[in-house]
Amino acid sequence: MHPLRDSSGALADAGELRDRLADDGYLFLPGVLDAAEIGAVLAELRTALHGAGWLTDPQGLVAEPGPGFRAESFGTVYPAVLRLESVHRLAFTPVLWGLVEHLFGEEVFCHPARVVRLARPSARPGEYATRAHQDFVVQHVSTDALTAWIPFTGCDPGRQGLRLIPGSHREGLLPTDAALGGRRPLYLPVAPQDPRWATADYAPGDLVLFHSLTVHGGGPNDSGELRLSADVRYQPLDEPLRAEFAHPHGWPLTPDWDELAADWSTDAWYRLDDRVRLLPMPPASTTARTSPG
Repeated sequence: MHPLRDSSGALADAGELRDRLADDGYLFLPGVLDAAEIGAVLAELRTALHGAGWLTDPQGLVAEPGPGFRAESFGTVYPAVLRLESVHRLAFTPVLWGLVEHLFGEEVFCHPARVVRLARPSARPGEYATRAHQDFVVQHVSTDALTAWIPFTGCDPGRQGLRLIPGSHREGLLPTDAALGGRRPLYLPVAPQDPRWATADYAPGDLVLFHSLTVHGGGPNDSGELRLSADVRYQPLDEPLRAEFAHPHGWPLTPDWDELAADWSTDAWYRLDDRVRLLPMPPASTTARTSPG
């Protein structure tokens, strides 16, 4: 599998970062986030997941035996995670927000439907964790959106994290395969052994930003421990958002903000700017732009 290109040396050059994003469809930025802040969020996640019966010990990551994330998890374990204000506040940390604004070169907003990925150890060694897909398929009305992938736990060959196919965003919206499952037709017929895949060993504080048409997925988790990460999505303020993603991820199976955020210090983490237009998903034939900015 190919290594991701490290773009941390180009952080001071927004033009170079935009060029790399346009060429590769992603930016890999090791250590750009505050590892201590990530660690504090992880500590809260461990406590919540232990309380929900997913971890044997709130100080560790050893997973209780059981199935992986299922549809019913949206109404059981997942609310305990989405109630954590720190998870949502992380999307607005100044380093991340400033980086996204520089890349787009205009006003942006963050999708309220932030995702926390809970990857149990594989039932069988080498089992494909998250199949290949493009975020645009279900997440966006506009393709001019970036996903920030944030690992809370370290990732290595035994506990693999995000993998993606460099340059795949330039192929546009690809046909999905309904036979591969999922609540909606989402997944692409790309094999886990496809030689185009690229990945890295990740540590807390690392960041990967990728375009909504970049093909990506998650490698197998053979570590015996839970793998935790977040997906946070941003797009220009003048581009519309699919209306359901103004609600929490998994809604209506997960509770809405009035319940999840009842004890938060502010509603700023999920309240959208009044200028954001909420629209239904456009027809599949809608032409998509393929680079942000």
